Amino acid sequence: MASGWRKLLEEESEHQWLAIGLFFVFVIIGGFLIGGTSSLEGMVLGTDPSQDLVFEEGEFLIDVEYHHDADWSEAHSGILKTQDGLKMYQQMGSDDVDDILPENDPAIGNVTLFSADSEGTITFSTSLNTLSTYVDGMVFDQILSDTFGSEFGIHGIAVDSTSLLNNRLLITSEDGGSGLRGLNGQGLVTTTAPLQDFVIWDKVVYLEDSTFLVAGTFAIQTSSSQSPATPSPQIVLAHVYWDGDSTAPQIVRQMMGNGSEIHSIHATIDGGAVAATNEEFYIISKNSVQVLPYASTTMVYESQHDRAWLFGERGSESMLRIDVDTGESSPKKLGFPLPVSPTSGVIAGDSLYIHGFDSQGEAQRLSLDLSLEGSLSSGRGFLNFAFIFVGVIMIATQGYLMVEKAMHTRKA
Repeated sequence: MASGWRKLLEEESEHQWLAIGLFFVFVIIGGFLIGGTSSLEGMVLGTDPSQDLVFEEGEFLIDVEYHHDADWSEAHSGILKTQDGLKMYQQMGSDDVDDILPENDPAIGNVTLFSADSEGTITFSTSLNTLSTYVDGMVFDQILSDTFGSEFGIHGIAVDSTSLLNNRLLITSEDGGSGLRGLNGQGLVTTTAPLQDFVIWDKVVYLEDSTFLVAGTFAIQTSSSQSPATPSPQIVLAHVYWDGDSTAPQIVRQMMGNGSEIHSIHATIDGGAVAATNEEFYIISKNSVQVLPYASTTMVYESQHDRAWLFGERGSESMLRIDVDTGESSPKKLGFPLPVSPTSGVIAGDSLYIHGFDSQGEAQRLSLDLSLEGSLSSGRGFLNFAFIFVGVIMIATQGYLMVEKAMHTRKA
């Protein structure tokens, strides 16, 4: 038996080393090919002309909200600036477009709040003490008043979806500052949270257990030589508790952060939130705030996989994807340099959309097909599969030949 194995090794050594050498060449070439396809695939600049998207007609998309639960994947509502003026519209299909307000209605220029739900209901405000709702082609106005006859504008709204009275927290502008008011099914509470000197609230989301997160800017003077008229801004995050009763919303926790403003904020699937500035990224729960030193111009949250996508300036060659649960980040190379200066982003279905404007100042949309990453239809996915498949075949073949030769040698 020993002499048989010795004879096999002597006869086949050159062939074995040749096969092993070829396998290592395959490994090296495969590694280079996989590395060369490490960029995100499915990036497309522009839209499908056959879908006749309304915002393609405009000069600048002021605001846009996508309706994730609509029958059409591109369903959205927006405020658009065109050569003829302003329009506030809803598009639920290629040929299903309605004006929320009449085109060039002066009220569109006074919008301070524009928000939408996943099915297509729009909430907006164009005048003091007024909250308007667009649903099923009709606008309903709700006049909000307290016992003091206060006048205020409405700049933000978040809904406690678990409350029976549909409790909502409003960001208001009043008395020269920012206020926080509660609105339940019976109307507006009569008191507002104490106004914070120099704090301007502008975004709010609901977390859990009657707790909201509000974000804003705090203007501070950083040096004695700086003009008081041009203080340096600093962002503010605050947990606000309000359970729908007649008492004012209460700020229970507040922290400062770096950056000129919070450009993006989203509630997460676990009762928390993520927020981003031009200097930092925040992972927020009901009881804590984690700060990460990641700068961005736009952040998009993907609820299906609980992760955030951070995009930089126009011309960036990569972006950052963060696992919200672990805080781990992974840079992703873009298929080509970012061609737009991002203004907003959203995920609808399997597509990630970035709205912005190009180097000529024209409105553009960049889309990214999230379903391609790692799939066999992508170059990276196919190479991964081919690499594993061919490698297994080569190893199995070598093993089979060795066993077969051993059997023949033993018989001889």
